[in-house]
Amino acid sequence: MKIWYQSASSYRYEPVWDDYGHTLEQQCKAILRPDTGLYVTGIPEMVRDIENWRSLQYFQNIQTLNAMRRAEREGYDAFVIGCTLDVGLAEGRSLLDIPVVGISETAYHMAMQLGRMFAIVTSSSAFCEVYGEQVVRYGVASRCMPGPYIVEASEEEIATALGKPGPLLDKFLATAERAVRDGASVIIPGPAFLATLAYRAGITQVLGAPILDTISIAVKTAEMMAELKRAGVSPSRRIGAYARPEGEFAKQSFEKLARAFRIE
Repeated sequence: MKIWYQSASSYRYEPVWDDYGHTLEQQCKAILRPDTGLYVTGIPEMVRDIENWRSLQYFQNIQTLNAMRRAEREGYDAFVIGCTLDVGLAEGRSLLDIPVVGISETAYHMAMQLGRMFAIVTSSSAFCEVYGEQVVRYGVASRCMPGPYIVEASEEEIATALGKPGPLLDKFLATAERAVRDGASVIIPGPAFLATLAYRAGITQVLGAPILDTISIAVKTAEMMAELKRAGVSPSRRIGAYARPEGEFAKQSFEKLARAFRIE
């Protein structure tokens, strides 16, 4: 079995993300079975702090959809969207025949198995808005503490903080403690860089509440979903949200759309 982990960073394309990418690989491999293969990569063209601009997200997201198609062509058994915006999650499930796992959706459902109420500790008000919409869409809003719980930092600041985590980590823990005192029994770090920061520091709980390693949970879920698929458990491809275009219709449609979009 092999899993493709798609980061929203530019790991493999910009050196500033090398430390983050290597830590991601360690983080994922630590929880996967020894015989499960793993490929971690970012996107070639990354717009910093993309969560602030819906219009730019639309065009940047095409890179992830292209990566999904490549992963399936190259024989990967599952695809993990390592961006907490869950970029292309519904589209990917209607596009591929392999499981597609969204890091945020997976984290929310795991949090509800570990505690009553969860809180998302994040790095910007824009992420708060995104996650607020997600919990409603995924049907888990009643279990999410409204907050907001914000540690102000850009994505690049978080990534470079892996080498000197002290100041940012202290702010993260202080915010997480506030959420627990407000009633949260599980902490979800978002974006994924915050989960890696906590992992690198070896921090797994605050005031008795678990801090979810959302990255490890996502890849382990992908491993499980690939096994379930082999057992015959997979989404409907004919009707509903994950209906998939097939055959000549799909071929002609992609050829037509490729004139407007860079579809690989």
